Amino acid sequence: MATPSALKWSLAALACWFAPYSSLQAQTTVSTPIVGFQKVSAPVGLSTLGFPLLNQDLLKGTASSLSGNSLTISGQTNVGSLLTGGEPYYVEVYGGTLKGDRFDVDTAATIAAANGSVVLSASSGNNTVSVASIAAQLDGVTVALRKHITLEQVQQMTSAPLVGNNSASSADQIQLFDTATGGYSAYYLRADGSTWRKVGTTSVANKTPVPPGTGVFVSKQSSSVDFTSTGTVRQNDFALPYKSGLQLLAAGFPLDASPVAIGATTSNGWTGNNSASLADQIQVYNPTSVGYEAYYLRSDGSTWRKVGTTTVVTTDQLMSSGRAFFVSRQTADNSNILVNPITP
Repeated sequence: MATPSALKWSLAALACWFAPYSSLQAQTTVSTPIVGFQKVSAPVGLSTLGFPLLNQDLLKGTASSLSGNSLTISGQTNVGSLLTGGEPYYVEVYGGTLKGDRFDVDTAATIAAANGSVVLSASSGNNTVSVASIAAQLDGVTVALRKHITLEQVQQMTSAPLVGNNSASSADQIQLFDTATGGYSAYYLRADGSTWRKVGTTSVANKTPVPPGTGVFVSKQSSSVDFTSTGTVRQNDFALPYKSGLQLLAAGFPLDASPVAIGATTSNGWTGNNSASLADQIQVYNPTSVGYEAYYLRSDGSTWRKVGTTTVVTTDQLMSSGRAFFVSRQTADNSNILVNPITP
């Protein structure tokens, strides 16, 4: 399992960054949640967003056993009563060999069970490892249950109403990248100003999740808006599996990051080459130029350059925590872990 050496950020620095939340100013440890906000501007046209801040934990407890897809949480009598039908949820692991991994929840099955267990969705493509492969690795480990960020929640972050239209081409859109197909799933806001649909369908898509570590594109028809997200800061390691090929990712922590900060070296499974087309790349969308700024790992295994230049960017903060970025990999790394960069 790759465990890159992340840049460490002091709690004091982080609290200053979240200064509007006065409760942080007196905080001296990370034993209680750090909360704050993050504001990102979306101009007319395309731009990217990432959402590192978390929805509040519905519960955080000790997993006592996993039977099939049913994960029992110590001290709970009815986990389903904490959930709302139709909403997407996930479980995040805080310790043990699966620290940082996440599993989607079968909401309907958990509500129906009405007991001390949460039913995991074994077929979800958002799971960072296979449910069938984890056996007893969750026994005695702390886990958290929380709701996914959804399309309708993203809409609620805006400083001004988004543009709705019953014609998808005239409406504001949120676009999710499909790694398997290399294409986009586009969702548009209807004229009623509240209903989201996937382009080409008639199904309501308001509850479509934006999973942790996943970025989105926003297409604005007119007038820029600010997206302000609020939530808690992740304080544990973060599983971010890499697939071969192109993937649209987002930070797991509200901190900008450089290639060295995410451990983007050959010793951590990345592919370096002096030919950019044969090397792993990080690609950042620039809405001003309406194009991508691409960076690649050199054959020495540690140096990053901007494509077409000799400029070294190894320690430059290329990846903004409030934005999405593409990673292009020559090979997959299903066990990649980003070490928690926040220290007391």
